[in-house]
Amino acid sequence: MRPETLLFVLLLTVPLVVGVAGVAAFLLMRAGFGFLIWGAVPFVASLLAVAGLSFVLSRAARASRDQSPEEPRRGRDGV
Repeated sequence: MRPETLLFVLLLTVPLVVGVAGVAAFLLMRAGFGFLIWGAVPFVASLLAVAGLSFVLSRAARASRDQSPEEPRRGRDGV
């Protein structure tokens, strides 16, 4: 896949993850859990989800770049 496509996937997924974390926080708050649970757990879970997704997509971008046919690249000619 092209790196631009993977970036687009990331840009669409992050607001979705944040929205799900917000809904989860609201539902946990309404269920009567304390601030540490409804405030911190969805936030930390969303950070971990976005970090994991970013890692996977960066590895995919790097793998697709390494498999592409060699073409002249600027700045890599040693001049």
